Amino acid sequence: MKILLLYEAVYPDFLGGVESRNHELAIALARRGHEVTMAGFRKARPSPDPPGVRVLSLGERESLTNAAGQRSTRQAIRFALTVPRLDVSGYDVVETANMPYVHIFPLALKCALAGKPLLVTWYEYWGDYWKGYVGRLKAPVYQAIEWLTGQLGTVVTATSRLTRDRLASHRGHRGVELVACGIHVDQVQRAAGVDAPRHGEGPSLVYAGRLLREKRIDLLLRAVALLKERHPGVLLTVFGDGPYRETLVRLAEELGIADRVDFRGHVETYDEVWSNLGRARVAVQPSEREGFGLFPLEAMAAGLPVVYCESSESAVPELVRDGIEGICTAPEPAALARALERLLTDAAEWSRLRANALARAAGYDWDEIARQIEAACGRAMAG
Repeated sequence: MKILLLYEAVYPDFLGGVESRNHELAIALARRGHEVTMAGFRKARPSPDPPGVRVLSLGERESLTNAAGQRSTRQAIRFALTVPRLDVSGYDVVETANMPYVHIFPLALKCALAGKPLLVTWYEYWGDYWKGYVGRLKAPVYQAIEWLTGQLGTVVTATSRLTRDRLASHRGHRGVELVACGIHVDQVQRAAGVDAPRHGEGPSLVYAGRLLREKRIDLLLRAVALLKERHPGVLLTVFGDGPYRETLVRLAEELGIADRVDFRGHVETYDEVWSNLGRARVAVQPSEREGFGLFPLEAMAAGLPVVYCESSESAVPELVRDGIEGICTAPEPAALARALERLLTDAAEWSRLRANALARAAGYDWDEIARQIEAACGRAMAG
């Protein structure tokens, strides 16, 4: 098959969950013998194309976010305006993400006119969450756009049951297939040194991801402050950057834990994150909103139990089952601190969750996800 993966930006010029997913999926599909093209905005000095994959630039951009660190409406419109110039006639199937929504309208029309099937992959369905993101006055417009785009696509997939069920309810329960994201289990485990003996020289706790308000890293810092009283040697490493970083650094200083928190910022390779996971004890994901949970999955592949916080907007519980691969706790500093302390002190419990985490992660390898996407593309072509 000739497959086009279209998104706003291309990895590694831009770092993000969808960008990374498209990059890895494209490589895995190419290994399976398909001709794969990725299309999106690139930087002025683009990174080399991935092996076996063609990259089509839609133009140059240095940033895709506004001052608040959010993908802007203006940028979404710019992306949508590039779609009419895109020639889809040479592809058997076109795949795109649901975000940033407005591009799906011209893309669906373009594919229909060319007689090409469109596969739309949904990562989240926000619904009422728009009220907190853009405000109550603007929310109805964004909700309407989200609902309308949810009706489009020859085949529609979702990366979590949470998103699948929400989207299906707004599509009149028309079919939405579940196809998760993946990881390179073997690469994570090699970088993490899963089979090597642990000597305890790494950080006690690790978080990786964008530093945004909804990630609730402030909650994690307050939990570390409570832990420090009983475990003075506790150390938290935070990988990632974002508009909330300066606020978090100041909070760590105010809580008296600046020496216990290492803000590593943006890293050039995932190997650096994975190697630190291999030396750590527990992965922490306190986020309020997660459409999938790539970091928890990578942490499990590295042999770490995951502690996460309750939220109706998070799909992490689908990956990390409470009491099996990790611990779910109330989004409160004291409750989070208790869960972390439990895994830092109970060696038997930690070992049990670690073994389960390794087994769970093995089912999310990219080769298996590529096979599922390949099958979905085949159904789109048949439809």
